[in-house]
Amino acid sequence: MAQSAELHLWRAVLHAGLMDAARQTEPKDAAWIGSRDFVAVCHLAQVDPQAVLRSYRPERFQIGARAA
Repeated sequence: MAQSAELHLWRAVLHAGLMDAARQTEPKDAAWIGSRDFVAVCHLAQVDPQAVLRSYRPERFQIGARAA
């Protein structure tokens, strides 16, 4: 099934937010996880916010960020 450009965009926004939270360059970055904005982005990305919270591991994003 083909995914729309809008869905790709929101999933990229979610990924970027998770990366920022893992890096915690600013205090607000980590606070985004679980916020109302986080939940809204998850819904727009068509993913379950609770599933993201359960599986989120900051170290996964930090390793990928260094390799990029």
